[in-house]
Parts: sequence; structure tokens; C-alpha cells
Amino acid sequence: MKNLFNDIMDINGVKGIVLLSREGKVIYDTDMNKPTNVRKPYTNWNKLLASLGDAREAEFVFEKGRLYLRKTHDGFMIIRMQLITSIAMVKLNCDILLPQLKSTGNNRGLKGFFKR
Repeated sequence: MKNLFNDIMDINGVKGIVLLSREGKVIYDTDMNKPTNVRKPYTNWNKLLASLGDAREAEFVFEKGRLYLRKTHDGFMIIRMQLITSIAMVKLNCDILLPQLKSTGNNRGLKGFFKR
């Protein structure tokens, strides 16, 4: 799975990627291999995802960084990045990546991808 996100992770300023199911559960996180005391705990994403409605993408800008949220076929992808990160490059790479995520399991979606 990590190889699938290499192009996005190689963009200057990208800190990590999180895949969420439609229900808001974390399916994949690029920080999963870090020790537990280094990782930041996740809260319930349901309220945020519900507030998006039919939006395809959203960008959240904070004082020390940004989040880019993109709807996928089976859920959502969140990209953590610095303020200096080129959002155009992130969006372009997401456009390239999303069909690959969708085609990984036809009807099974991301669940089929992880069983391989």
C-alpha cells in the first residue's frame, strides 16, 4: 500500500496520508509503523465527514499546516501537509491515484486491496 502513495509522499511538504472509510474509521495511515507514543490519536471523523455533504474535496488551513480532504470511491483520503506544499501537485497526484484505488477490488473496494 505504501508504494501506491509514493508519488504524493514525495511532494515537498507532504507529511502523511490517512484513508478513512465512509463511516470515518481509519483504514490506512502512513504513520501506522511509528511507535504509539509518537503517533497522534484520532478522534471521531464522523462529524467532519457528515458536514461535507456532497463535496468532492476540501482544504483546511491552520496556523502550522494544512489538510486536504478528498472523497474516494469507498471513503475519504486526508493528506497532511505544510503551508508551503504545492496544492496543485497534490490535487494532480490525487487525480492519478483515485482510479487506482477504485480498480483494486471492483465491488470490494479498499477491503479487497488490503487482502492481497
